[in-house]
Amino acid sequence: MDWLDLQRLLTSLILPLPLGLGLSALGLLLLWRLRSRWAGALLIGFGVGVIALAATPLVAERLVGSLEAPYPPLVAADCPRADAIVLLGGAMRPRSHDDLRPRLHRGSDRIWEAARLYRAGCAPLLVVSAGGGVEPPFRGSEIDGIADLLGDLGVPRQALLLEAESRNTQGNAAFSRAILEPLGADRVLLVTSAWHLRRAAALFEREGFDVIPVGADYRSSRTCRGLGCWLPSVDALEVSGLAVKERLGLLLQVLR
Repeated sequence: MDWLDLQRLLTSLILPLPLGLGLSALGLLLLWRLRSRWAGALLIGFGVGVIALAATPLVAERLVGSLEAPYPPLVAADCPRADAIVLLGGAMRPRSHDDLRPRLHRGSDRIWEAARLYRAGCAPLLVVSAGGGVEPPFRGSEIDGIADLLGDLGVPRQALLLEAESRNTQGNAAFSRAILEPLGADRVLLVTSAWHLRRAAALFEREGFDVIPVGADYRSSRTCRGLGCWLPSVDALEVSGLAVKERLGLLLQVLR
């Protein structure tokens, strides 16, 4: 395990669900082993409260909505001209042994958006920046799956540049710069999830790119109404976790 793996582990432990479960488990330990009733009850209540709060749709909407608000959807036909489109990974799961093809998830909106931009003539090149490693139980890398899907969506292989060394957003920016700088490509349409754009754009600008941010995979539906705003849900818990993780990334990689 290297520093990046350790950083990811530590980050995952302070997301709402693992943090809440951890605090509740510690509270149970205090009650059971140490007979510390008040401290144990307080920790259990706090842990459950963290999970319940994060699972509340209104809270999730506020957390992720403030990240996405500066980046409204871009109509491909209205895009400004750029030297290249850069599509960040995290858009699909690689194939496992039982899969005939990679599995799409909500992040795959990024792939559709990048293909739309290319087919609208927004840029002549499309860089896919994603990890290319394959570890069990997977048998195909994400970057290969993305490239195949882009081909199915009408992007010719000769227009694709594949960057498979990066392991995080900082790596996406640095390795994309290494690929595009010799080509004189400085102005890029950066495609990633809208809630991820602030951090991604800042890191790409740090590498010297002129960034045009393009959002996809919007998680803020702005449809919370009445009682439904306060009823905990699994979807809201997931969205809150994404927002907390992204804000931690901003703090550690951009605002420090």
